[in-house]
Amino acid sequence: MNNEASGAKLSPPSFFAMTAIQKVNVERWQDYLEPEDYTMIVATDGEGLLEIESSTYRFTRERCWIAAPRQNVRISCTGHVLDYYSLTFRVVHTEAPTKEQACEAFFCLEELTCTPFSRVVELIAEIYKHREATEALQRFYNHVRFEELLCVLAQQNVPGKTRLDPRRAVERSIAYVEKHYQEPLTVDQLAHEANVPRWRYTQLFKEMTGEIPLDYMNQLRINRAKQLLLMTGDRINEIAQNVGFNSEYYFSRRFKQRVGLAPGKYRNIHRDDLRVVSLYMEDYLLALGIRPVVQWAHTYWGQQDYLGLHDVPTYDVLTDDVQLLSSRAPDVIMLRECTGWKADVYAQCARIALTCVIRQFGPEWRKTLRTLGDRLGRSELAERSIEQYEQKVRAAKNVMARSLKGQKVAFLRISADQILVEKSYTSQVLFQDLEMEPALLVKKQFAKQVREGVSWEELSTLDADHIFFAFDRWHQGKPGAEQLQLNHPVWQSLPAVQSKRAYQVDFMTWMNHGVIANGKKVDDVRKVLA
Repeated sequence: MNNEASGAKLSPPSFFAMTAIQKVNVERWQDYLEPEDYTMIVATDGEGLLEIESSTYRFTRERCWIAAPRQNVRISCTGHVLDYYSLTFRVVHTEAPTKEQACEAFFCLEELTCTPFSRVVELIAEIYKHREATEALQRFYNHVRFEELLCVLAQQNVPGKTRLDPRRAVERSIAYVEKHYQEPLTVDQLAHEANVPRWRYTQLFKEMTGEIPLDYMNQLRINRAKQLLLMTGDRINEIAQNVGFNSEYYFSRRFKQRVGLAPGKYRNIHRDDLRVVSLYMEDYLLALGIRPVVQWAHTYWGQQDYLGLHDVPTYDVLTDDVQLLSSRAPDVIMLRECTGWKADVYAQCARIALTCVIRQFGPEWRKTLRTLGDRLGRSELAERSIEQYEQKVRAAKNVMARSLKGQKVAFLRISADQILVEKSYTSQVLFQDLEMEPALLVKKQFAKQVREGVSWEELSTLDADHIFFAFDRWHQGKPGAEQLQLNHPVWQSLPAVQSKRAYQVDFMTWMNHGVIANGKKVDDVRKVLA
């Protein structure tokens, strides 16, 4: 045996152990102070400020920070909401540490480079998914994921890391510019960060983009300014500063060079008759006083007839090509983030008109409406629509207070091959806003993590006093097959059905989160139950 080899220390004198992970949604501010642990903040959405002791950073998606133990951390929201992951971890020594090792800090603090961000957030999402694992092996796997996360960050942030190939370094720099063009960036700074001589940096940048760095940044800024001019009421100097120009005069001069019009004239020409495409968000647009130039349609579900857009051309999301939108000459195309839009779709739309991605908050439709109101410069209309809805809810509750006391309700989505206890589109209106009591089967289905149909045996236990249901026409059966489900003996034996308290409602109205749709749901309920 080689004694020298066997005595070698194969494990590090210390490692880092994760102590907690949270997925956080903040609407105002959040403070942190960990006396023993490091705090990692990974931003996934929203805009705000992050303060670590005396340092302040812009809080935007795809950024990462680490604070040392005992450092004060405050996260403030400047928009409607911030989404991020918060992880805490501490040093664990495998042997008695020396004085130097005991005082040794984590390899990097404050803001970290984290590219590709998709890899970083993928690891964190897996850690979060298995955070409550109790089995020893699963907890070990989660520790391995955390160590892998630290390795990904260390490879990019430890001083003395391997230098990137110049072309790859400039590619990463371009990606950084596209996300941070509102910040005061200089070519010298970018070249230094890429560790590429300035002349070589500019040469490679132009090869890859067709423009020198300053012109490329200005084009990004002007494209964003065009969106803000059309979709907000902000003053010209405010827009100039928002997109990264420190001078209104310089901004106006560059804008006119690129667009051919001064910013104010550009706004006046386009603003009053803004032509918007926002597929499956037409409900929100109408609430904001905007009539879309094209409306969402679906081969099997049809279109949103409840909106009354009978004279507006349709766009079938299953069959129509994106280029069809160009014939409608839109000024703005608003894509829904929740539909899983792809980068190539965004690129195609961006060639047609100004394009932005709107995060939909699902059942939290008020946030979505406010987001659209902010983007389109119609925040007051958004608040007015929300208040009108709240008034309608209060009136309905007052009328139904006595007649519904102690009675239970369910909503079912019926197709040819299954019956679902629907949750996403209906529960907030029925069980939160109107404060109705869900049936026991509804509660059991809501508690499940997986969306699945109920068996006839399960359905036979439905003790709801009132059932609302809608027919889903997108299935493998022949046309009208979904309606045959009502002939089943179990359906016919349900107490609500026998007492004629099962009410069919419009599918597209009830399978929508919009303020107009939700108002119509309240109307439907009040009509049959008041």
